[in-house]
Amino acid sequence: MNKIKINVKTNFLPDLSKIEKSIYYFLYEISIKNESNNKVKLISRHWNIYNSYGEVKKIDGEGVIGQKPVIDSGEIFTYNSYCPINTAFGSMDGFYTMTDHEENIFKVKIPEFSLILPDMIN
Repeated sequence: MNKIKINVKTNFLPDLSKIEKSIYYFLYEISIKNESNNKVKLISRHWNIYNSYGEVKKIDGEGVIGQKPVIDSGEIFTYNSYCPINTAFGSMDGFYTMTDHEENIFKVKIPEFSLILPDMIN
């Protein structure tokens, strides 16, 4: 079991969204904490983006925000990105592919998180 912990915060971005055209933008901030004893490198990402109709969009790419960060033991790497969806709520999950100090490749699950307009939360 790897010792990489993922934490996610989200926010709706009304200034980028076009609600009349069913385009809803959400900012997500991800913190990746390396609780292992060795440095790790993030190589790629895989996202599953779900809208409220049950449709899934899959996204794969190298690194995150144009980087392939190396995260030393005990360090936290944080980045922001955003995601448009075509419904007022949805969710995302996925995984990062990483390598350890011996160049072993492993995956780190990104837990599912919600993308929800603030006025839809009770």
